[in-house]
Amino acid sequence: MSAKGTKVKYTTRIEPDTLPALQSLAADLGFFADTPGRYYGDPSSPALLDALAAAYRADPSGLANKLRAAGIAGEGPPPPRE
Repeated sequence: MSAKGTKVKYTTRIEPDTLPALQSLAADLGFFADTPGRYYGDPSSPALLDALAAAYRADPSGLANKLRAAGIAGEGPPPPRE
């Protein structure tokens, strides 16, 4: 069975230095591309995000609390539009 169709492509705008930082974090945590091809063996920020999502699905409040304890939290929703 082909791997095509088992993943979703997600594109978003991030700060210019965010991707290299995510790739470094992925490498530090042991997430590398293992699919044959151009990126094989490269640090994999998508694999890192997949693992983060799996951890959240397993224990949403536990992961959220650990992220907050590490200083990772947003500023909340923006004010209503006028």
